[in-house]
Amino acid sequence: MPLYRVVFEEQGGYRVACRMRAAMDANHLALAVQKLWGASCYWVWVPGSDTEGRVYERRGDPEAPEDRARTGPTTVEIAPAQRRPRVP
Repeated sequence: MPLYRVVFEEQGGYRVACRMRAAMDANHLALAVQKLWGASCYWVWVPGSDTEGRVYERRGDPEAPEDRARTGPTTVEIAPAQRRPRVP
């Protein structure tokens, strides 16, 4: 499985990155969001953008969820990563 680096950068705020191994056909963005913010979180794209979105946390009843925004507008970048060299 290839190694990827996923970076989230909130406008005027923080920058968070993670490295992950996933199959090429996996949803890397969903996996990264859940790894960083928790299993109940998910990504929503800003309409008309292919680089910006927001992270939401699913809360309450699944039939009538009261989802809460975890981030403001955030830019995401997904790129192949290289393995870190081993230190002897």
